Amino acid sequence: MVNNYRVVFSDVDGTLLNKDRELSDVTVQQIRKLANIHNVKFVMVSARMPEGMQHLYNQLSIDSPIICYNGALILSSLATGFNPKYILHSNSIEFAIAEDLLKKATAENLHFGLFSNNNWYANRVDKWTLKEENNTRVKCTITQKMEELIADHRNKNLPIHKLMVMGDTAIIDSFIQFANQQYGGKITNYRSKDNYIEISPVDSNKANGCQFILNWMKASSNQAIAFGDNFNDIGMIKAMGLGIAMENAAPEVKSIADKIAPSHLSDGVAHTLSTIFD
Repeated sequence: MVNNYRVVFSDVDGTLLNKDRELSDVTVQQIRKLANIHNVKFVMVSARMPEGMQHLYNQLSIDSPIICYNGALILSSLATGFNPKYILHSNSIEFAIAEDLLKKATAENLHFGLFSNNNWYANRVDKWTLKEENNTRVKCTITQKMEELIADHRNKNLPIHKLMVMGDTAIIDSFIQFANQQYGGKITNYRSKDNYIEISPVDSNKANGCQFILNWMKASSNQAIAFGDNFNDIGMIKAMGLGIAMENAAPEVKSIADKIAPSHLSDGVAHTLSTIFD
């Protein structure tokens, strides 16, 4: 029954946002209705950092948890901006691994980014930096001293939630092979495009992030809905009571879903929620 659902998990890019990477008015209204009328939490689940979702969170005007960095950082709220006191869960990449992957990326002349809590650092300004800044509306901090930055995080015990490595496809192929051979049991590589990968702690993924929130809410997976479009959404789509893939999703994602929603270009999440709850 509809009333059994207590939470809706949704990927952001390619799922929730329109062609301009924004929330449509229809989507905002439906999510507010979900929270205010049906008393169902709406939780964004993304590889993005908190600041990359802050403007979306503010638009929705709801106070709910949020899953960042594919589950490596989970917050109970972003209503008043990022605050460490709202951290529910934090999982970090080992410092030695970050140092070694930096050396490899530097040797291959690759873009190297590091994310910690609500901070994003990169080793240079290039087309990759500018594209990511445009997509997420977050300004990157550029440092020529990435080794010292990692050492500082180690000394202060600050987490490294995500690494992002970008470059030519063939070089990225080689980098992934190296990373998997050296640290396959300690990190997870997610390749959302041919020319860049996002690296997370091994146990950090969207399915585990959703399960953490369910445990925190004292709810079961049967009381949850999940929306997604890409390969890193497969786990949460399969694990939740109702798993929904977008029309624009990859065939492999659609094949494991319980239901197919209209494309993100057609406000698919909003329209599907309306058919389920209204």
